[in-house]
Amino acid sequence: MSALSDRMNAIKSTLATMYPARTVTRDLKDFAARPLSELQEGIYTVLSASEGNYSHYLGGMTRDGEHRVLLVGQIAVTETAEPSATEDAEGTMIDEIKAFTRALPPELGSLTLTGWRQSQQLEHPYGWVAFDMTLREG
Repeated sequence: MSALSDRMNAIKSTLATMYPARTVTRDLKDFAARPLSELQEGIYTVLSASEGNYSHYLGGMTRDGEHRVLLVGQIAVTETAEPSATEDAEGTMIDEIKAFTRALPPELGSLTLTGWRQSQQLEHPYGWVAFDMTLREG
């Protein structure tokens, strides 16, 4: 397995341990491809996005970069719920990921939440949050 796979699996397993009621995966799927029961409980998908910002000192090329990770949260509320319920469910996921980044084990200690975006109620009763994260290599 690659170092990238090891890092992604470490993020996945740490998140799954912290939030056992949620499905945590590395396989992004459309809402329609997910069981409704999983969507109602909430799903986190850990994705590798890119790497860059390498140091350029002699002997250190590409050794200490910044790995960008995208974490996608998917959730569903009942169809009879108001659109604000979707936003509220996303808000719970936002709070969870903030808490997750404050309680990381040493091997993931440099994982940082840099921003997030949410569905803005546009896909109600489905909601999503995309979390931008970085993991400093070195």
